[in-house]
Amino acid sequence: MEKVVILNFLDQEGENNRLDSFLTTKFSEYSRSFMQKLIKNGHIEVNGEIVSKVSYVLKEEGEIRVKFPEPENFDIEPAKVDFEIVDIQDDFIVVNKPAGLVVHPAPSCRGELTLVHGLLYQFRELECFGDSERPGIVHRLDRGTSGLMVVARNVSSKIKLSALFKERDVDKTYLAVVEGHPDKSGKIDYSIGRHPSSPYKMSHVGFCSRPALTRYEVLEYYKNHSLVEAKIFSGRTHQIRVHFAAIGHGLVGDKTYAHSSKLIDRQALHAWKLSFSLKGKDNSYKADLPDDIKSLIENLKS
Repeated sequence: MEKVVILNFLDQEGENNRLDSFLTTKFSEYSRSFMQKLIKNGHIEVNGEIVSKVSYVLKEEGEIRVKFPEPENFDIEPAKVDFEIVDIQDDFIVVNKPAGLVVHPAPSCRGELTLVHGLLYQFRELECFGDSERPGIVHRLDRGTSGLMVVARNVSSKIKLSALFKERDVDKTYLAVVEGHPDKSGKIDYSIGRHPSSPYKMSHVGFCSRPALTRYEVLEYYKNHSLVEAKIFSGRTHQIRVHFAAIGHGLVGDKTYAHSSKLIDRQALHAWKLSFSLKGKDNSYKADLPDDIKSLIENLKS
């Protein structure tokens, strides 16, 4: 069902402000490219007139009417997918996602099998969720990132786990191989937002930036690279990748924010440890490095 939202804007708020940027600020859960698509498709009215130019500049007081079309639905049939199940509890499942596997269906990966397909195949109780595209999903990992994820098994636990992630009460530790030699330890606290010119990238100088904090420690220096342990205290998209690129030490193999590598065909990033407390019980998990990152490290040592 189509949703309509009406916004009021003032002179000082909209003056010399592009419409797409203004809308992205107001609806931070959506990307700028999504808002641009709404504008181009005639879903935005300014003071009663349809605006189809994304660079339209707001110059006066008035009203913006935003029509959100009905979300695209995906027909998801459970299917066998290869991933490791680390633990099964009454309220949640912990999995070790392999690199290359997308977490849930999206327009950009139409027709691909995802982690959700495999979860529905092995855990039919997940069909109880109203959200058939992301049943039990409370956080994500990028396609090219491997490692630990927790998945809720029922609505009650999904609410509780989602709250833990929102309140930053989940301890997430990653291992990454980065270019160069960063300081032995440190913090990176650049805010992160949408990239100014690329709708599919994030940036520490981007639009609608939000605070982000990463702390790291170098575990081992190699000739021209380093193995680092990184902990994130916020959940921004591509956070570790953007932060290390921002300090000049991009992740090995990261084609988006650093450089491709002959030694690994994805970013060298692994969700290594995951811990949280649920219903008064502490839960801690660790997933060993996958073979491709182990092989990368051996090559860098030689």
